[in-house]
This record gives sequence, structure tokens and C-alpha cells, in this order.
Amino acid sequence: MKSPRILLIGIGGVYNYGCEAIVRGTEAIIHREYPDANIVYASGRVTDDRKRLEGSEIQIIERGRLKRYSAKNICRKLLSLVGIRWAPMMESLGLLESVDAVFSIGGDIYTLKPAGEYSMSFPKFGNAAEKLGVPYILWGASVGPFTENPKAEKAFVKHLKGLSLITAREIATVDYLRAVGVSKNVVSCADPAFVVAPEIKSKGIRQGDKFTIGINFSPLSIRYTNNSEEETIHAQAKTIEGLIRVFGASIVLIPHVVSDFNKGDDDLQYLRKVKRSIAHEYQGALTLLETDPGFIGTKKELIKCDLVIAARMHCAINALTANVPTILVAYSRKAEGMCQYVYGNSEWIIPLSKFSSENVFRKVSLMIEQQQYIHTYLAQRIPEIQQEAYKAMPELKKILKDHEK
Repeated sequence: MKSPRILLIGIGGVYNYGCEAIVRGTEAIIHREYPDANIVYASGRVTDDRKRLEGSEIQIIERGRLKRYSAKNICRKLLSLVGIRWAPMMESLGLLESVDAVFSIGGDIYTLKPAGEYSMSFPKFGNAAEKLGVPYILWGASVGPFTENPKAEKAFVKHLKGLSLITAREIATVDYLRAVGVSKNVVSCADPAFVVAPEIKSKGIRQGDKFTIGINFSPLSIRYTNNSEEETIHAQAKTIEGLIRVFGASIVLIPHVVSDFNKGDDDLQYLRKVKRSIAHEYQGALTLLETDPGFIGTKKELIKCDLVIAARMHCAINALTANVPTILVAYSRKAEGMCQYVYGNSEWIIPLSKFSSENVFRKVSLMIEQQQYIHTYLAQRIPEIQQEAYKAMPELKKILKDHEK
């Protein structure tokens, strides 16, 4: 078979280290089977993404979405003013030229937004690809549930049944898809992020060093609470002060999304606010990772921690893959599924609705007691998960072979 040309599309940019990990992990998975595959990533931030993906063997091209003042966009806005919902396809069909398969790598596109809202704009690109005979693959995704919005569920189920392949990164997604009648084109496999820089690992309990906790908080958490930004930051700052006081810990604040152009999605700006809210007497035990080192550079900092508390799921994956015991702060269903997938239980998760100093201290105490056991468990479990990242390859090979005919 000739070397395939595969289009990656669906993310806003790799300033989100989780998106960077998905791109790098997908490259590793594809190139293990097809060393000469031409992997093309359609980006809306070409210059920045090229810099951040330096060293990868990925061709980065303009995504070429409809402009803000295009006719379709203006119509969409006008219709919304009179209560009519219309989501035009924003992607150019020119992206499909000479492509053997499209990988949708936007892991959150197929879930409801906090208020139960949804958009079919990007899925329409998938429908168009399939109609043109180009296999569209929903890659390493979390899907649903759409139960609270029956209209969305009906639309997505119809779309999902028409896709060439869905690779689901949690059992919860597989179970949900099965429940709504989508199963024939579904393969359960690990998130591509698990195979990025697997050589970077924690060596276990660090002797002689001060106990260190890595913390990742995200501004997205505010959307999932009834509290203001000020109230949320105050509560998180008090929790960090307590960790320093109760456990004698050093704290490293670890951003996993750095986007100075989007305050509402920028961990770094948010964690600066958290740091400023912490009392002066605790500042000496506090460090903020300011250098924007990307996914792999952040992994090198995570292995210096004894345990990690992470709101961003891919920050949790980054730490877990390095065998660092990690507590997941869940603001969405995907974190719950990931905790179950890695640990085999829900012990090491704190739902955002139950996030409090008391609950955090209790989880940290338990994790300290079991730290060596968890590290040993992860050292055994993570290689198994990394192999599961390749589980979709036999099905992908069949799809690409059929497309070549």
C-alpha cells in the first residue's frame, strides 16, 4: 500500500498542551505503522503551532475556515437574532484534496457545553468528507452524553453512525455509544497523549527532598460552578495555603494551556491570580511554572513532584504517564472516565461540585499513605495503556486499504 496522506483537524491550536499531546501522540501511532505517511495538521494558528511542534514530522497548513464576515457567518448571526439556530459548515472542502483519511482530533467537540448547548458545524465537515468518499475518523474522543438535550442526541447519533471509525478513549464513551445504538464502528483505545515521551518517568519516592505537590487549576472550572471567579480563586488559594501548612509541602503551580489571546482558557494568567491571592507567609513555598515549556517540557517538571492535583485531563495524563500519583479534579465527564480507565476505580477523583479544602486534604492524606503502591501500580498499568493506544490500527489499515481501491 502507498503511504497514506492523513489530515488532522478539529483543535484550536497546540497552545493547549493537551492538543499538542494529541497531535504528537497521533504522529507516533501512525508513523509506527506507516513510517512514510504524510500527516497534515490543519491549523488556525500556523506560526505558533509550527514553533510549538518543532521536531515533529508533521506538515502544518492553514485550516482555512470561513471568515468572520463571510456571507454564511453573517446569515448565521442574523438568524440567531430572530431565534433560528443554524450552524453552517465552516471548513473548506479543499482540505480534503488528495487526502486518504480525516482524523477529527478535537476531543471535546462531541460533548455538550455547560448549558446543554451544542453545534453541528464541525460534524457537517465529517458528513461532507464521507459523502466524497474520504473516511472520517473520530480519533481518541470523548462522546456525549447528550441525554439532557434529546435534539442534540438525535443529531449526533445520526452523524456518528455514518462515520468510518470512532476510537473512544474511555469505557464510559463506549458504553454510552452502545446505549444509543452506535457500536459497529467503535474501537476502545487509549488517548494518543499516553504515547508521548514515554521515556520521561518518575523514579518513585524522592529521598531527602521536600514533599512537593504539583497543582493545575483551570479558568474553565469557573464555568462549572455557581461561584464568581473571585470566590473560586479565593477558595483555591485557601486550599493551597492549607496544603503548605498541614503537609509542609512545596507547591508548584503548573499551567497546561497558555493562551494570552484568550483569558478564559489561559491557565497561566489564572494561576498568576491564584498565586497573588495566597498569603505572603506561604509564598516562599510556592512556585509558578512561567516558561511555557509545552507538553514534553511540562512532563519534565511533573516528575519532580511527589503527587499532582490536576483539573486539565491531559495534565493528569501527562503526570500519570510519568508514573506520578495524580488526583483528578473533574469538571466534566471525561475526567471521571479517565480516572476509572487508569486506576480501575473512582478513588482518585474530586468532582468540582465537591471541591473543598476538607476533601482535598483527605485525598492527599490517602495518596501519601499509598504513594509507593500507586507508583508501582502505574509503572505496571501505564505500559498496558500505551499498547492500547495502538488498538485501532488494524481497523484503520482496513479502512485505508479499502479507500485505495
